[in-house]
Amino acid sequence: MAVGNHYDSNRPSYTDQAIRYIVDVLSELSPLNRKDLKYDVLELGAGTGKFTEKITSCISQDVKYLASEPSESFLGVLRNKVPSFVDCASCTADALPLPNNSVKLIIAAQCFHWFANHENLQELYRVLVPGGRFVMLWNNKDWSIPWVKSIEDILTQYYDEDTPRAVSYKWKHVIENFSGFSLKNHQLLPGIQMKGNRDFVVGHFSSISVISRLSPEEKQEALAKFYNVLGSSEMTKDLSEIQIPFRTEIYDVEKMVL
Repeated sequence: MAVGNHYDSNRPSYTDQAIRYIVDVLSELSPLNRKDLKYDVLELGAGTGKFTEKITSCISQDVKYLASEPSESFLGVLRNKVPSFVDCASCTADALPLPNNSVKLIIAAQCFHWFANHENLQELYRVLVPGGRFVMLWNNKDWSIPWVKSIEDILTQYYDEDTPRAVSYKWKHVIENFSGFSLKNHQLLPGIQMKGNRDFVVGHFSSISVISRLSPEEKQEALAKFYNVLGSSEMTKDLSEIQIPFRTEIYDVEKMVL
């Protein structure tokens, strides 16, 4: 679980405003209760439970909640963190272990770009009840800040052309071209406040998948580049505490009856 623990220690949580949005959606869906309903909420790519932990502290224990995650390293951390009313499962978005029309709300926090394709959307459509919702959200860094842009330029060196990235918005093109979902809301909200010393900031960027999977030598090289940015930027070089600027993006769609 070492990889999962490193990820969990260095990734941002979610704002109260973003959590309230999801809780409000769940409340809106309360009339959709059916006798064949299996879960109120299905969370995809729950990771180590950063989002799961936050939202489950704000909902009733009567809510039937399934947190799914394909990585065993992450799943081990997730299971140790979530409350007892949350079920956990190892599965991927293309093969959900659920009947048709059995979930009211699907959530994908910081992950939909990894599996954004027509086939996976068909599977999500299958398990959602008519009128059910699929809500995606991301903590996006503000790449317009010069020092953050410098780190983004370093990260880009390690990405393959085909590596899915939320900032490419390919996921948005995929969902816009899927006739089974209709857009309910798309908005940008103020992001989480995440700050610390240089080691903390570099630790955060080291938890990004494209860096965490590098060889030890390549990783040390990347981290040295991050430290160089923080030590040379006029915005960060004299600071003992550096804030990583985030914005929260929410994309919310409803299942249409075709």
